[in-house]
Amino acid sequence: MVAEKATDKGFASNRTQRIWDWFLIAGFITLSVVSCIVKQNFEIVSFAAGLCSILCVIFGAKGRMENFIFGFLGSILNGYIYLHAEIYGSAALYLLYNLPMQFIGFFQWKKRQQGDGTATIKTRWMNNKQRILTAISSIALIAVIYLILQTTNGNLPVMDAVRTGIMIVTQFVLTFAFIEQWFLWLLLNSATITMWIIATIRGEQYAVIMMIQSLFFLLNSIRGVIVWIKLNKK
Repeated sequence: MVAEKATDKGFASNRTQRIWDWFLIAGFITLSVVSCIVKQNFEIVSFAAGLCSILCVIFGAKGRMENFIFGFLGSILNGYIYLHAEIYGSAALYLLYNLPMQFIGFFQWKKRQQGDGTATIKTRWMNNKQRILTAISSIALIAVIYLILQTTNGNLPVMDAVRTGIMIVTQFVLTFAFIEQWFLWLLLNSATITMWIIATIRGEQYAVIMMIQSLFFLLNSIRGVIVWIKLNKK
């Protein structure tokens, strides 16, 4: 493995970090409220899911243990939303995989804490063999999940399979604190935005807020790549 470095030291460790954090939070809340006003319908479940997930990825980008608390809550709420939308692959992903992985991830990150009182962890790069295995696993999972979804009457089976397969691998990579998770999150969030755009066109109840949530996830993924690479070079 390449030499390991510490991640950022907290939810609001400097001015730039604070501005970015509050931009994500305020931006999600503002666009969600505007969407609710336009639709004349406040969707409390999707709003709560989005807020928990935004906080989860903010803390995750900083290597903070708190990300698993919001990940736990977000997994339950998002699982319900995907069930309601009849996107069964993603629903199973949240409830049967992401939910228990929050506990595994918490204890794995606990082992990698800096020990300096900041609750941050040490991050690391994969080696080439691990990267190849990750790519092969992602492709194989997408193919298998697509075949399974073909036996259901769920919506958007192709996008659902792509999203579910990538997310299974990404959650595993995140659990063991590899920097490559952020490149996978970029792929995952791009696929999710596409899926919810299609769902919005079809008139799905929770689609607009979920699409907004995914857009902010994509922005945070870009930030995660930049921050973790810079920190690893220090």
